[in-house]
Amino acid sequence: MTVTLKNELCRVECLQEGAMLHSLVKDETEYLWQGDKNYWGGQAPVCFPIVGVLKNGKAKAFGKECNMARHGVARINPFDIKEQGENFVTFVQSSTNEIKAQFPFDYSLEIKYTLNGNTVTTEYTVFNTGSGKLPFTIGGHPAFNCPLCDDEEFEDYFVKFDKVLTKKCLRPDVHTGLIDVSKRYSVLENTDEIRMSHTLFVDDAMVFDNMESKTALLIGKNGKGVKMEFQDFDNILVWSSANGGPFVALEPWTGISTCLDEDEIFENKRGMTVLEPNEQASFKFKITLI
Repeated sequence: MTVTLKNELCRVECLQEGAMLHSLVKDETEYLWQGDKNYWGGQAPVCFPIVGVLKNGKAKAFGKECNMARHGVARINPFDIKEQGENFVTFVQSSTNEIKAQFPFDYSLEIKYTLNGNTVTTEYTVFNTGSGKLPFTIGGHPAFNCPLCDDEEFEDYFVKFDKVLTKKCLRPDVHTGLIDVSKRYSVLENTDEIRMSHTLFVDDAMVFDNMESKTALLIGKNGKGVKMEFQDFDNILVWSSANGGPFVALEPWTGISTCLDEDEIFENKRGMTVLEPNEQASFKFKITLI
């Protein structure tokens, strides 16, 4: 099922399947990547309760066995619509026996999309509905058409942060998805801007961790693009497909993919949030169409 949010400036479509963004239109321009299996068939999946991968797809969380594929269980299991209006919709997913076979914890995950002007706010709220501790990371994975205009090329775009970055980025291994934190890459250091090039993504995503910057712009030569504000997230990934896909994903994550120096204990991983029974936590990011 598709839910449409609209106002005088923009039209947003959200899919109940995966509770994800499906279309972002302003001035008759589609900003959101529409998926193409030749490059990447996804659009904007929700990553929960892991971002990235587990080593060999397995971990132990407070003594319980977890078996999850890349980006976790939320995106591949059903959501219900909790409430909706002209400019907002809230989806909800609660743990089921099928989900608990992979991630053996009780939770409720609400995902709310709100359209105000030309800005879409995504809010994730995680509730611990169980009797024990609930560990998780969470993140977004929206990809944007690049270029947006017929007279532009991929290389006409750049990502600009609101602060100068003073350290090198990480990269996941292109085959395993695991991160070696002893290796950093100087694609962006002591500057706030990086020019897009398909060669940047031959070795997978750029992972900017423990960010002081909380705003990223993806802008082309004609001034069209998106602004992402990610105040509640410590990390952001910039990614495109290794085979020259005409899109760029900006991915705000609370954690990062499993690192080689981490053990199999899930709750010990970087960026983990742990909720006590009956506790909840919320995380927001905003996408503004420019």
